[in-house]
Parts: sequence; structure tokens; C-alpha cells
Amino acid sequence: MKVSKPQPLVDVVPAVRQLQWQLYLLALISLTAFVAAGPGAGLSALAGAGIAVIGQAYFAYRAFSHAGAASAKHIVQGFYRGEAGKFVLTALLFAAVFMGFKAVLPGWLFASFILEQLVAWIVPFTIRSTQP
Repeated sequence: MKVSKPQPLVDVVPAVRQLQWQLYLLALISLTAFVAAGPGAGLSALAGAGIAVIGQAYFAYRAFSHAGAASAKHIVQGFYRGEAGKFVLTALLFAAVFMGFKAVLPGWLFASFILEQLVAWIVPFTIRSTQP
């Protein structure tokens, strides 16, 4: 008799793919800002994009730590904890950048953060539309 292996309720692959796209964009934005407006802009863009990527990575870690769990309750708790932690972490990282990086260029910082957030919203739709 063959016993079937339980299937996870949540698939981690889309979250990993989203983080990959965010890392690609982080490099692209930082290099573009550096070339277009100098090292201050490049570092500011890197900081803004980095804040978004770090927050998303924390969310993915917390939200998908119970991906193989059979209990939907644990999965939902992981998502709530991940989102709350992402919010707090993002606020703390912005505070750290403004307190510790005196030459920050807010335009580049916020523009790169917003672009990274757009990737976090767009990539799941493109992944879903390309799956059978």
C-alpha cells in the first residue's frame, strides 16, 4: 500500500520568485541612481530599495515558515505576524536611515522604496497568469 505525501496548503515558490525580482530591481535602481545622479543618490536608492526587500524577506520568512503545516490556523498566524513584523521593521529601518545617513536624498530613497513595493504587488499577478 502506497501512502500519499500531504501537500502543503501554501506554495513558497511565488514568494521566492518575488524576492528574486525585488533583488534584481534593487541592483538596477541603485546602479541607475549612481550613474545618473552620483554616489549619494545611489546609496539613497540602495537604502530605500533595501528597506523594502528586507521587509518583504522578513514577511516571507514568517508567513511561509508554516507552509507545510496542515493547520490553516498556523498559516494565518504566520501571515499576520509576518505583516506586523514587516511594518515595524520598515518603520525602524526608515528611522535608522534618517538618523544615521545624514546625506540621504529623500527623493531617491522614497522612489526606490515605492518601486520595490510596486514589484511586490505586480509580480504575484504575473506569476499567477503564467501558471497553468
